[in-house]
Amino acid sequence: MDDDFLAEILAEEARHEEEAAQMEAEAREYEAMKARQYSGNGGNANNMGGGKPKMGGAGRTMPKSAGGGNFSKMEEELKKKEAEKASLQAAKEEEEQEQEAERIRLKREAAFEAELKKMNEEQKKKAQQQKKKDAKIVNRILKASKSGKHYAVLGIRNFELQIGPYYVFNFKIGPLVLFRVKTKAIKRIYRNLARTVHPDKNRDGRAEEAFHAIEQSAAILTDEKQRQDYDKKIIASRRRRNKYAVDSVMRVSHTVWSQTATTFKMTKKVLGPFSTPILVVGALIMP
Repeated sequence: MDDDFLAEILAEEARHEEEAAQMEAEAREYEAMKARQYSGNGGNANNMGGGKPKMGGAGRTMPKSAGGGNFSKMEEELKKKEAEKASLQAAKEEEEQEQEAERIRLKREAAFEAELKKMNEEQKKKAQQQKKKDAKIVNRILKASKSGKHYAVLGIRNFELQIGPYYVFNFKIGPLVLFRVKTKAIKRIYRNLARTVHPDKNRDGRAEEAFHAIEQSAAILTDEKQRQDYDKKIIASRRRRNKYAVDSVMRVSHTVWSQTATTFKMTKKVLGPFSTPILVVGALIMP
């Protein structure tokens, strides 16, 4: 299994090296075309100062508009290929991380099964119960980490509320931040959780992956700059979600009101002068 995994990595690296070589060749060609265009423009400028312009094939230069269009197109293609290469590289790294995490999980699971064989029935039962508890903690951490919820990774309930800023006569008031979890408390929570999830203590196969996840989340939340950037994203996401909820309620309310008004008009038109008494009686007798 390890040999197949290594062969796949080597083949993938060879493909990426080939793509990089191709991009470098295209970049060199692009630079050469730019150099030819600049030398051609310089020749035209010298001809404008006096003398007869050359009419032969060797002295004739590419029209500026056509050359500029080709260069722009080539530059766009290069940028597109660079973006695709970066995306492929990120996907490759993510896949390698997942494969490595799976390899470690299988290795740890095999080690746990080997330990069980050395235990008596009572010890096996206790070990399996502890493993279930460990797995529950690990699954919660990895689920939150996959969603990018760093507070949830550490098990912190984030009730932070930002009010403002408000501007009154060119004066800025706020923002006022309430219920902010202190950095000291985050570090304490991280240390306690790290002891629980550490691969030497936690028996779940993905404990190492979960340990790296809490390290990453703690590093972001204990760094003031990174935490501010992350909090801004959370606030923006909440505002978008709240706006969508309000808009949805308004749309539903408008639809219900329109349908009610239409029903009332139709009823009044059909029943004529008896519509109002009938509607009032119907409203009174409804449970």
